[in-house]
Order: sequence, then C-alpha cells, then structure tokens
Amino acid sequence: MFLVPLLIAVYLFFDYAGDSFRDVPRIAAIFFFVVLLGTAGFLITRSIVLALLRTSRDAEAIADGDLSRRLSTDAESEISELAKNFNRITSRLQQTVDSLQSSRKRMQTLAAQLFDTGSQPGDMTATFDEFLNTLLSLTGLEVGAIFLVSSDGKSLKVRVSHGLDAALKAIVIPAGNGIVGWVAFHGQMVTSSESTPWKEGTLSDIEKSMTWALHVPMVSGGKTRGVISIGLTEGQKEISGDDVQMIRNLSSQVAVALETAELKRKEERAYIETVSALAAAVEARDKYTRGHSRRVTEFSVEIARRMGKPDWFVKDLESAALLHDIGKIGIPDTILHNSGPLPPDGRTFILGHPIGGENILKPVGSLTRLCPIVRHHHERFDGSGYPDRLKGEEIPIAARIISVADSFDAMISMRAYKPTRDREDAMEELVRCRGSQFDPECVDAFIDYLKEHPETGVLATP
Repeated sequence: MFLVPLLIAVYLFFDYAGDSFRDVPRIAAIFFFVVLLGTAGFLITRSIVLALLRTSRDAEAIADGDLSRRLSTDAESEISELAKNFNRITSRLQQTVDSLQSSRKRMQTLAAQLFDTGSQPGDMTATFDEFLNTLLSLTGLEVGAIFLVSSDGKSLKVRVSHGLDAALKAIVIPAGNGIVGWVAFHGQMVTSSESTPWKEGTLSDIEKSMTWALHVPMVSGGKTRGVISIGLTEGQKEISGDDVQMIRNLSSQVAVALETAELKRKEERAYIETVSALAAAVEARDKYTRGHSRRVTEFSVEIARRMGKPDWFVKDLESAALLHDIGKIGIPDTILHNSGPLPPDGRTFILGHPIGGENILKPVGSLTRLCPIVRHHHERFDGSGYPDRLKGEEIPIAARIISVADSFDAMISMRAYKPTRDREDAMEELVRCRGSQFDPECVDAFIDYLKEHPETGVLATP
C-alpha cells in the first residue's frame, strides 16, 4: 500500500520536471519531495498494517476462547475506536461467562449438598430454596416452585417457591390434574405458554400465574418424586437446548437425593423400631417404668410444638425421646430393681446409661444426630448434671426438652425407690427448679400445656 503515494510522487516528478532535467536545484527539490512523500506513505501504511495484524491476532485469540484478551487502542484512528467498542463487547461477554460459570459452580455445589442432605435425613427446605433461586438466576426466569409428591402418591404440595404469592404456597394439586399433576403422573417434561394453552384439564392458580413455564419431572428409580416448575409471569422466553438438558439433569439429581433420603429414613425407622423393641424390653424388666419412654415422647413433642419448632426437629426429638433410656439395657437387674441404697457400683451404672445409649445409636450413621440428645438428657441447666456437666445453651435444646418431660413423668410415676407425687406437686417442682435444673423456656411451654390439658399426668401408674 505504501507504493501508492510513492508512484504518485514519481508521476508528479516527471510531470513537473519535463525537459528541465538540467535544472539541478529544481530536480533536487522534486526528488526530495518524492522521497519524503514515499517515506511518509510507507510509515503511515506500515502503522495501519501493524495495527491490523495486532487486531487480527487478538481477535483470533478471543475467538479461541481467551476472553481476557483485549484489542490494542493505542492509535488514534478509526481502528482504535473499533477496538474500544469491540473491547466493551468482550468485557460484557466475559462478565456473562463469569456469571454463568459462577452459577453453574453454585449449582454443582447445591447438587452435592442435596446428596449430603439426602444421606443425612433432616430439613431439606433451605437447600431446596437455594437450589430453586440459583436455577432461576441461571436461566434468567422470574418465578418457580418445587412440588413434592405425597407419600401416598395422590397429590403434590409446594415445598419451596420463589416469586409467587404467599397464598399460592398452600395449594395442593391432585396427581394427574393440571400441568404439574400431568407431568408427575406421566413423568414427561412440558413447556406451557399463552400461545400454546393447556387443554388437558383445569389449571391451578400457580400454573395460571405463569404465562410461560417449564415443568420438569424429578424422576429416580422409575418413580416421580416431584416436579420443578420455573417460568415468567409476563411474556415468553426461548430457552436453549443445553439449558433444558441441564435442568433435566439437575432435576434427576434432586430426585436421587429424595430417593436416598427416603431409603435412609426407612433404614432409620427400621433400626429405631428394633431399638424401641429393646427399650420396651428394658421397661418390661421393671414394672415401675412401663410406658415411660412413650409418655416422655408425647410430652416432649408437645413442648417442642409449643416452642414453635419445625417438623424435622419434632421428628428427631420424637425418635430421641423414644430411645433416651436405651442405655439402661446394660444395667443389671439387681441395680435396676433396687429399692434401697445403691450398691457400690450402682451409681456408676446409673450415671453411665446416657453414654451407653449414645454408643448403641452410633453404629447407624443417620442416627448420629440423635446421639448428643441421648447423651445429654440428664445435664442440668446450671451445669451440675451428667455426664459432661454442660450448662445452659451448651446443652442441646432437644435434650433440655426431654429433661423436663422425663423428670415430670418420673415424679408422677410409681418407682421402687421413691414415693409418687401428684400432678400439681410435680408441676410445682418443675417451676421451683426452673432456671437451675431445667431450661425456663421449656418449663413454661410444658406448664402452659398441662394447664390446658388437666387430664394429662393424672394417673401415670403401671
């Protein structure tokens, strides 16, 4: 390209020089002008070519996936302005890619959390909620809900939702009804919109609130565990095939987590039933303690509900209360049935039964969360209890609840080593020891329950 200005200069040289080649000064001036013009053209052209080559290399690197690369903007030219605009586009693209990678990483982490939560049954609500919010963020959608199939398979309830009216969260959808029910019944994904209205049956208010939605079944082991519904309240949206596949894969992972949790709960329930049978056998050895664990369980559940504890907490408390004295299996009958002073080793056996109960539960991994409750149900709020002399908030709240229920039932029950107290006397003792032996909040909740149910604890004798 630099030859163009040079050729122009040569043409001008011959045009103006004509027959004046012998006029040396004029020839020298024209020659100098030609060289100057040619050099300037060469330098300008070289600068442009080098800028284009750098731009080409940078653009090729960006095309190969190096979004951190930027075009050079040193030159003040049209190329510089083009490079600046291109860099702005690349920066926004980099931000988008970073956001997607971050969201996908979060989703992978959540999927791992779901597996962990499923292997240790408990409250999965918080994990489901974060999972749904991340999924909406990843797809750019506004609203959504995760429906779970009921244990009898006849209906679906909202477990978590985002962007929906609070009143809609209580909706129950019969299996096979509407889009969600159809998806759960047939195990097939459905995309719904105003342009393609659903004609299979009546829609629920949740389904009507979405002008465009993607409903994906959560299937594992040939069984539909629930449905993920995500969409928009206004307008429609095109979603890529990769995103659809990602959502389907994630829904399968959620279903596997639910299946794992269900299997663990069944395994746990079978173990609890076995251990409970042993606990009943322990109580059967002593006529004075028959039905004790059952009553303590009932009292504990009522206290927890009065304190506003969530369902998963109440279920764990129920299991722990049922098993709280399982460690007494190892106590000899001579000590267990003793009506007089304890023999020299008797106190060791009695004080050791919470630890014995913990050791019985440890072999089943999913029951390890119950071990601290069983171990510490004889701790005292002032720190004078056993086996670890924990104090106040150091004691698990479930163990503090069981302590109140356990002590009340022990007072109103006939025992070989002590006289029976009547209901009112036992209630007064709970109040007297409020803040020293017992957690005040637990005592207050139980006393309120007993006042509202005067028949409770009237005659708890074998």
